Amino acid sequence: MQPIIASDIGFHSGLPQTIYGVVMIGVVLALNSAAIVATILFFKSSLSKSASLSKLKANILFVVCTQLLALAQLGLIAVWAGSLVWIGLFQDWEPSLRFSASSYTTMGIFTVELPDGWHLTPTFIAFSGLFSFAWAATSTITMLSTLTNYLENIQKGSKGTKPN
Repeated sequence: MQPIIASDIGFHSGLPQTIYGVVMIGVVLALNSAAIVATILFFKSSLSKSASLSKLKANILFVVCTQLLALAQLGLIAVWAGSLVWIGLFQDWEPSLRFSASSYTTMGIFTVELPDGWHLTPTFIAFSGLFSFAWAATSTITMLSTLTNYLENIQKGSKGTKPN
């Protein structure tokens, strides 16, 4: 019997999951980018189209757009779950969704025995979740800044100056 070399184990069991993980991170971040850009553009165009939008309606629009970003994150969890079913790590959607959500949110509370060679998969899911949540959070701050400027312009307009 020949000795097992650590680099052989890493290459044979780590390469497929690394390729899969990196590709999936790219897919998830590309979809997240599209959702975030679309949401921010929708928010900004909705505010600029409607110079007479009330404070309440502007705030409701902000909440709706924030919820769209949250829904995008749920959609990305579903993308991970679908890919795990597609490559055969899970047979059913329900455990795949629970595993993906647990890993994506980095909570790791849904444990499952993964086949040999796929133990880094939760790490890749967590990386994409961390990046995606951070991106969505900064996008929310960007929208909040836009909302604040809009509301300040409304306030100035009610004091006799014209809003921008």
